[in-house]
Amino acid sequence: MRHTFRFPDHIKEAVRLHVRRAVLSVNPQRFRQEPAYVTALIHGLQGVAYQDDDGLVSFQTTGVDSVGRGSAEKWSGADLAITATVRQGFRSIDKAILVQAKLGAVNELPADERERLIGQVRDMSRLTRSPKVMEIPVIRGTPEPRILSGTRLLAGKSSRGLALPEYVVARITTTLDGDTRPSFVDGVQESTLAQLRVHAEMREPDVLVPVPETVKVLA
Repeated sequence: MRHTFRFPDHIKEAVRLHVRRAVLSVNPQRFRQEPAYVTALIHGLQGVAYQDDDGLVSFQTTGVDSVGRGSAEKWSGADLAITATVRQGFRSIDKAILVQAKLGAVNELPADERERLIGQVRDMSRLTRSPKVMEIPVIRGTPEPRILSGTRLLAGKSSRGLALPEYVVARITTTLDGDTRPSFVDGVQESTLAQLRVHAEMREPDVLVPVPETVKVLA
């Protein structure tokens, strides 16, 4: 089901400023490498962007485990998840997206890195219909994260993307983007994504994704 929220300009501007502050709060001299930068960025993004009688927009962010045997990034393709809670009047919805981040512009990646990215997007697409890529080009010394469509990249199409603050206002605040399935939203609240993995395997038994020993025992 597609939901569309139409917020007034003052709420959109509050959300835009919240995201922009998160971007500007990350000093590129202190967080130069991709994992450190992404961790700092999503920490700044988390929280309530707007809350009053006329609406609510808040974010929960998850850094996906990337270290260790069978880490979640290896099988999911994702670096992070963003969950938005959007409320207006009597309507309230939770939507989440999976994102793979790349430092630099995607169209400037070496061929082998681009192929790796395509594989990561393909892995995310097994879990959600709308995988996203966050490219982080550095413009005049300042990282400017942008969100691209993973679906277009898989199809071999170019994606201009949107600057992160504009993407959040245009696609997340309106709830045009994101996965509303409760199992998906619940599954991206933990860095291991273990719950998401189990639900994905139950839904798609033909996808050959090895299950961690701990999950096998519980099953």
